[in-house]
Amino acid sequence: MNTLAAQGTHAGPQSLYGTMLGAALASLPPVLQRVHRAEGVHLRGTLRVRWCARRWLRALMRLSALPRPTVAAATLVTISPEPAGERWHRSIGGHTVASRMRLARAGQVTERMGPLAIVLATRVDGTGRLWQASRGVSLFGLTVPWLHVLASERARDAHSYRCDVRIWAPRLGYLLRYDGVLTIREPESEPESEPETYLENAA
Repeated sequence: MNTLAAQGTHAGPQSLYGTMLGAALASLPPVLQRVHRAEGVHLRGTLRVRWCARRWLRALMRLSALPRPTVAAATLVTISPEPAGERWHRSIGGHTVASRMRLARAGQVTERMGPLAIVLATRVDGTGRLWQASRGVSLFGLTVPWLHVLASERARDAHSYRCDVRIWAPRLGYLLRYDGVLTIREPESEPESEPETYLENAA
């Protein structure tokens, strides 16, 4: 989750989010429709990354490949369509977070990152903001009932939107949070080729 985003705002029938949201997809602002259309998209932006304040948790998180805390992480995101869903490839401050999304049921997708699987209930509110909240989290097939995910996307203009992703647990607060603005990277125009010059041999 690939071709670059093209002109237009409506997801095709094979779009994962079009299938999941149905008619609600049309209530998204144009930039979010473009992000979640079937053709895929490239995004660029800057995210602020925050970790839990508890020292023992931060020590454990340093052993992982999670993005490091920073006020401005350069970010690239590629969303590519696949036969059964979408592949998301995120580079946040040089740290890669890759996942695959599949349709779970009406209004829900399952996002998998290695052994971690998150079922996300997805809806569009009256302001056109996209919300996702976890309805189940498992690790190596074992349920992790205390771990929760909340994410939102809000349009800023025709080409950019603000995202906010929080992973949290009761009594601990958020373990990881990243938020910021992402902008659609338009296809680069092909450089015009120089006209060929034919030189005639002088007699």
